Amino acid sequence: MKTCVLAVTAGCLVGCVPVYERIPLADEAMAASSGVAMAELGKGRALYLAQCGRCHEPIPPSEVKIADWHLVLPGMCWNASISKEDEKSVTQYVLAAAKK
Repeated sequence: MKTCVLAVTAGCLVGCVPVYERIPLADEAMAASSGVAMAELGKGRALYLAQCGRCHEPIPPSEVKIADWHLVLPGMCWNASISKEDEKSVTQYVLAAAKK
C-alpha cells in the first residue's frame, strides 16, 4: 500500500512541474552528440515550446521514440504553418533532446 501511495504522490508532483521545466535546455553535451550548434538547438527548443504549445502541451522529447518523432514532426509542423527552416530547427532540437 505504501508503494502505491508513493507512486501516486510522485506522479502528482511530476504533473505539477511546469512543462517548460520538463523540456531540457540545449547544452554542450547535446550539441556535441548531435553535431548541431547550441544556438540552433536553443532556437529549436524555443520554437518547440511556443509552436507546439499552441495546440497541446509539449511532450518531453525523450518520452517519444526517435522513429516516432520522424513520423509525427513533419505533419505537426505543417499543421502549425512552421517554415521549413523552423521545422529543421525543431527537428534537430527534438532529436538531440530525445537521445539525452
